[in-house]
Amino acid sequence: MQTLNYLAGLLAMQDRRRGGRLSAVEEPQERVVGDAVAWCVAHGASYAAPVAAGEAPSLSFTHAPFALFPFPFPRSEYERLVAMQPAFNRLVERVAQDAAWLEATLEQTAASDAFTRRLLELRRSQTSAQTASLGLLRSDYMIDAGPGSGDAPFENGKALQVELNTIASSFGCLSTVLSSLHAYVAAKYAGGVDDAWLPLPKNGATAGLARGIAAAHAEYERQYPAAAGAPPRRVAVVVQPGERNQMDQRMLEHELWDAHGVAMERVTLLEALQDGVADASGALTFRGGAWELSVAYFRAGYSPDEYLGDGEWAARALLENSRAIKCPTAAYQLAGCKKVQQALAAPGELEKFLPAAEAAELRTVFAGLYDLDVAEDAGAVEAVVAEALAHPDKYVLKPQREGGGNNLYGAELKDALETLSPSDRAAFILMDRINPPQRRATLVRDGAPVEGDCVCELGVYGTILARPADGGGAPVELHNEVVGHLLRQKLLGVDEGGVAAGFAVLSSPALVGKPSAMGPDVAKLLGSRV
Repeated sequence: MQTLNYLAGLLAMQDRRRGGRLSAVEEPQERVVGDAVAWCVAHGASYAAPVAAGEAPSLSFTHAPFALFPFPFPRSEYERLVAMQPAFNRLVERVAQDAAWLEATLEQTAASDAFTRRLLELRRSQTSAQTASLGLLRSDYMIDAGPGSGDAPFENGKALQVELNTIASSFGCLSTVLSSLHAYVAAKYAGGVDDAWLPLPKNGATAGLARGIAAAHAEYERQYPAAAGAPPRRVAVVVQPGERNQMDQRMLEHELWDAHGVAMERVTLLEALQDGVADASGALTFRGGAWELSVAYFRAGYSPDEYLGDGEWAARALLENSRAIKCPTAAYQLAGCKKVQQALAAPGELEKFLPAAEAAELRTVFAGLYDLDVAEDAGAVEAVVAEALAHPDKYVLKPQREGGGNNLYGAELKDALETLSPSDRAAFILMDRINPPQRRATLVRDGAPVEGDCVCELGVYGTILARPADGGGAPVELHNEVVGHLLRQKLLGVDEGGVAAGFAVLSSPALVGKPSAMGPDVAKLLGSRV
């Protein structure tokens, strides 16, 4: 029972401080796996069965892929990442509002990447009277312990940012369920420990994400008071045809209704185009005027392969130009581009958007990021390309894409750098490869456990609702919160980290090591599972 002993070891780190003792319950692994799978299905941690292109979303479900036990993550780094998330929320808002900076930063990328170019055109052409923007964001990190760090203690590592997601930041609701699953498994199979003893941080992602959407809906109602007899206002979640990750979205829909009394409708891009009608004021109604759109929440539209023709782009423009609050706007989506991530890491750039102290803190999580635009500094670009060709395993080549399965590593990276023209390389950035510590773990997909050495990636969710200040100046923040986390595990040697793309599974962090020096505003977000 190596895996159960591993879990007991995690719990013992906490228990030793209290003078107690823990021991793993000796149970066959198949029984623990079966119990965990049943618990996932019973509590909604489910994934829809795949369907053929053009078919309606499946109503048949299996459990979401998950790790049997939580994965160690340094407590001090977790607390530090949680504390800085509101500043990352603020950064995205301010970058998105700076049209001139976005245009200049993405000029060469757009010249060689058609998708970025279309998003810029969409931003330029928007005519909406709506100035408020909503962001449901997720900043992703890995612990870097240096080359050859495989069995290094997690407490010795430093968190570095992988990316900052500004559109369709998924799995917040399923990750909330996984936190509860791991508390259940630990309590039942590792000594019957009370929840308060578990090193599992509180995860309020479901409630927090819903609060952000509800705040945007309330702001729309404030801006446009409903006349007598007007149709009800509702949120629309824009989804992919044949969506498999329905339960993650449905849980948010149900939380929005149960906690805030706000209804959410599901539409695809083409359904929005076919059914939505905008009036002269920009109000967008559906089903023959049966309801009016207050917030357009995109869980689709982040990848070029979702825009099969002009219809999808016309739908995006219809939503963008309506007076509904968008999550995200085209500008927010552009603010999440890899090129923007690289540009913000350059000296002096963060300080254009944030106070010096906040900028300095955010810089501590930046990995090495390198521009491949020869128009900026051809000599520097050629030098970093030569270094990457000589040592391809030290770098990651990233295009302007979301959703997993897009980055290039090792031999693929080398081949791309050797074959791409200098202008085509401008559509990519180069990033130092992060070297995380590894631990043996059990991953469960389709009811089958797979055991092997694994690494993890932590995501921290934040929400922000803001509008430009009257008369200029910094945007007015109506709502800015850090709301929860996601942890993904993957087998060692699997480069990508997307759960939906099939590379990773859902998990939760078991905090190890000493806490950081944190203030009361951070402390209330942490602690045992609630």
